[in-house]
Amino acid sequence: MKILIVGAGIAGLAIGWRLAEAGASVEILERGRAGRGATWASAGMIAPGVEIGGEESALAHFARESRNAWPAFAAELEQASGCDIGFREDGSLIVAANDMRERELQDRARHLSDRHLRAEWLSPSALRAREPLLASDLRGALHVGDDAQVDNRALGDALPAALARTKARLREGCDVQALIVDKDRARGVVTSEGAIEGDAIVLASGAWLNGVAGVTQGDLPPVAPAKGQMIALEPPADVALPKALVWDEDIYLVPRRGRLIAGATMEEAGFDTSVTREARNDLLAAACRLIPQAHAWRLSEIWAGLRPKTPDSMPVLGETAIAGLFVAGGQFRNGILFAPMVAELMRSIVLKGTGEHAYAAFDPKRFQRA
Repeated sequence: MKILIVGAGIAGLAIGWRLAEAGASVEILERGRAGRGATWASAGMIAPGVEIGGEESALAHFARESRNAWPAFAAELEQASGCDIGFREDGSLIVAANDMRERELQDRARHLSDRHLRAEWLSPSALRAREPLLASDLRGALHVGDDAQVDNRALGDALPAALARTKARLREGCDVQALIVDKDRARGVVTSEGAIEGDAIVLASGAWLNGVAGVTQGDLPPVAPAKGQMIALEPPADVALPKALVWDEDIYLVPRRGRLIAGATMEEAGFDTSVTREARNDLLAAACRLIPQAHAWRLSEIWAGLRPKTPDSMPVLGETAIAGLFVAGGQFRNGILFAPMVAELMRSIVLKGTGEHAYAAFDPKRFQRA
């Protein structure tokens, strides 16, 4: 079985890796460089404790299952690629800047604990003892112990390296322009390098999922770009960054290999990936409210990425109304978190024609039925 995957972000690469391991013939087609889109632009957070909390839904279950899969996924990928992807399990701290937020987070700590999740309220003194760089006027923090992170840029290099040790083929600089559909079945794609035939096609092209020609309106689920701008700060060499992910209502901070990443804006700006002075200033001000001495740190980078978002903010994973045409998209803010489960679920759907019933909510055809 020959499978063509359109898009070499974390979803396309992880799916291709799992399919190749299962013995399928795989070609991944990427118009640019592998791992240099939303995967490269993200913050690498694996944080269902903050993003999902104690919610009970198909999305929450998927997020927790994927979080639980990450340690083995990371170890296997490092072994297969020879790359250190910086997987860390240091948890999250959601800080409280006022009385109302303090009460809200204390209630959330009890709620999460009642659901047997690792969560505890930290008093101001306990917070300062744990993370002395944080502002002294914070009222405490909710510590969510199971949240983690990975170096997303190292991840974007590790997956192609792991793929190179399989029989999968990765074609960079190969722009997919249209699908070839005959008798309501996908037969291949038209690319900048010519037509390529396949028995199955998986669209994993992120925010660009709807940009391929050869299908009529409604054949593909609606996915739109949600722009996010981020900055990175570099402290002096003798400053020890926080260990945990740090969140408040306006920003998150991610310590990563000697830099502090701060993000992210949420903008409806189409496919614009330019950066703005306003976003830089807002992110810097918010970071300095949490870590006052950060105002003296060097601003080393500012960038923007495009998150793929569906109207209901849930992923689209499965076969479309066109036989042999599959999609893996709409991960929105959680592309890194979801990656292990996206790869496993899509392998099952593409090769066996079945996925877990629990994830029927992610059926790409749900928008046609709406």
